[in-house]
Amino acid sequence: MIMFEIEQRVQISVFRDEPNFDRACDNAYKQAIIKFGLDASGYFTRVRDSCRSTDTINVLFVSYHHGASMTGHVCTYIFFAWVSRESE
Repeated sequence: MIMFEIEQRVQISVFRDEPNFDRACDNAYKQAIIKFGLDASGYFTRVRDSCRSTDTINVLFVSYHHGASMTGHVCTYIFFAWVSRESE
């Protein structure tokens, strides 16, 4: 299983066939939860030494590209996601 470190940024790409920034953000957040393994207890199972009370998931929008042709549209949203730790 791949393990991540605190503050390790990973790229998340969201592809849609119509432009909708809110849905792309929701999708990126859901992908980040899965990628870092957030469980029902609030621990990140794929982040080393996860600490429920101080760890926070972060998703940052980076770029958007809208391509169109005779065959349709492709909207690509790029995000970075990471888990940060607040001091106790």
